[in-house]
Amino acid sequence: IEREAGRVFKGWKEGKIYFAPTYKYSNNSDTYAGEIVTSKKKRRTPAWCDRILWHGDGIVQLSYIRGESKFSDHRPVCAAFIVEVGVGDDRLKQGLSTPNMKVGAEERLSSRASYF
Repeated sequence: IEREAGRVFKGWKEGKIYFAPTYKYSNNSDTYAGEIVTSKKKRRTPAWCDRILWHGDGIVQLSYIRGESKFSDHRPVCAAFIVEVGVGDDRLKQGLSTPNMKVGAEERLSSRASYF
């Protein structure tokens, strides 16, 4: 809300979130901590505390996912991007075999589960 209103992280971007909240889980479970606590003082509303933001041109987000690791009260978040990179050193430019080298996301990401 604050970022979208331009009050924080001006110029930074975040992809659309299509995953469930990443915080606050009971240890070693899929249950949000607020679901099992009866005291209102300790109750926590599930939230998207774990985020990936980026800044700059030539950046395209391919995926934005939540992992299912249960080692913490947070769930990990992972994103994959395509990033345009310019080569400023002429000696490096000469060493490249093609001016627009691309690596497919499938070549870099063997499977979603391998990250978590």
